[in-house]
Order: sequence, then C-alpha cells, then structure tokens
Amino acid sequence: MMTIRKITIIVLIFTTMVSCEKYEDYVEDYDFTIAYFNSQKPLRTVVAYDEMQFKVGVAMGGKRYNTVEETATFVIDPSLLDNEVLDGAGAFKLLPEAYYSLSNGNTMTFPEGRYIGDVTVTLNREEFITDSLSTSNTYALPVRITETSLDSIASGSFDDQGNQVTAPKNYAIVVIKYISRYQGTYYHTGNQLETTSDGQTNEVVYDHPDLVKNGTWNLSTINANTVETSGMGNFNDAGLILHIDEGNTVDLSTVSSEVTNFSGSGTYDPEDRSLSLEYSFTRGDSDYTVTEVLYLRRPPEEDLVFEEW
Repeated sequence: MMTIRKITIIVLIFTTMVSCEKYEDYVEDYDFTIAYFNSQKPLRTVVAYDEMQFKVGVAMGGKRYNTVEETATFVIDPSLLDNEVLDGAGAFKLLPEAYYSLSNGNTMTFPEGRYIGDVTVTLNREEFITDSLSTSNTYALPVRITETSLDSIASGSFDDQGNQVTAPKNYAIVVIKYISRYQGTYYHTGNQLETTSDGQTNEVVYDHPDLVKNGTWNLSTINANTVETSGMGNFNDAGLILHIDEGNTVDLSTVSSEVTNFSGSGTYDPEDRSLSLEYSFTRGDSDYTVTEVLYLRRPPEEDLVFEEW
C-alpha cells in the first residue's frame, strides 16, 4: 500500500513539473523576435468611393507582449515581380507611382501593445479608376522588408547544399484592383408586362412585401460608374448595362443578343442605395415593358473578404 502511495506521489510531482514547464513555454517570449508578412500574395479590392485607401502590414513574432515601439523598414522592389520569386508574380505590372501615395515612404511602425506594423496606401482615384486595367488583377505593389528593430527578418533558410528549407516571408506582392460602389447583391422587385404578337398580355409580378423574400440580382463592375446586371426583367439569360452619372441619372443599355428595340432609363437614390428602372424591349415575337426597383442588400465593402491572387 505504501509503495503504491509513493508511486502516486512521484507521478503527481513529475506531472506538475512537466505542466509547469509547458506553461512557462507558453507565457514567456521566444528567444528572438522576427518580422514577417503573413501572406506573400494578398489581393486587395478597393471600393471606388471618393477616398480609396488600404493598409499593407507586417507582423511581429516571438513576443507575447509588445512593450515598446518597434519598426520595420521596407522598399518597393520591382524585382519581386518574377515567376522565379513566386509562381505567377511575373504576370503583374508594377503599380505606377502616379497611382498611389504612402503614409510613410519606408517605415512601418509597431506601436506599443500591437503586433502589426502597417503603412496606408492612398490611391490616386482619378488616375486609378480611369485605367481600364484597374478592375482586374493587373497591378501590384511588391513590398520587401530590408531592416527591422526586431531581432530578425523571415528571409527563409537553406541547408548546406543550398536547398530551401523554409520559404522567405520577408516580402508581399500586393495585387490591387477596384470595384464600383454600385457593385453588389440587390433585391430585385418589380413587374414585367408581355404583349404577344397576337395582342395577348401576360404580367409577371415579383414584388414580395417582405424585402428579403424577393429574388436577387448580382451587379458586377464594368468601371467605376458602370455595372452589369445578372438579369433582365424576369429573364435570367440576359442582362442590363447601368451607367450612373453625377446627377444620379441611370442610362440603360444591353449587349444581350436575343433582345432588340431596347430603350429605358432610371434613377439612383443615394440615400437608400436603390435603383429605379423602367425599360422596354422585344424578344422573340413579344414586346416587354418592365418597371423595377433594385435595393442594395448591403454595402459592397461588407462583402469583401481576405483573398490571395
């Protein structure tokens, strides 16, 4: 009985020692600190509002608590746009200097208590949105860390034969594009009146009093002030082109091959971000007249998530 009790006590003491050691590993800082980018291939989508900004940030590792201000020095390095650096990187063009400005030209700062140091990129709206390539994955800002007040930079490691053991995380190739402020998912309400060649009329109403029970249309970006719908009236195999001018007048057109005699107009209400449309067209042997209101489900920036190219 005494032997069993002694063994139990020894096991408990050993378990306590091991547990304390693991806990110490958890609560204490590592032996060195390091600066690195979480992703080497982030994709930043910016909504074309009057102010177009986003942040590029570097992370800090090795500290449980950051009690002092730290820094990381960076450069814009065009040599990173090479498939030898990262597969696919050679497909991008360097973001022209005229298209952006930086809140700091070479330093990202980690404030006390924070583990991300960042710099704000402000896009030159007029330059950026007038370039038709800016709506696609074309332009990139290649950022590389060159110095840091931390102990090290995550530059990767290699074995004695020169083979890569860990990939470098000291750079990020930030691809940048924009979407229209009018892009998004809209509740689709209205009615469509069909007049057949023999004079018969058929009306379809899609206007549920509970807004969220209506169908939806996706509006996608053509340029900053022009979007394309995923439907036309009650048809899902045709679409509208909506161009919204500074006076909130909507010019309507279509590129759908099955539609002729198209005409229409509309207005945009910036208060509730709705689009009121009236248009008519011929399809097959029938003429159609449509009256609709599209209600934005939520602002386009709320649909944005972290992406990689």
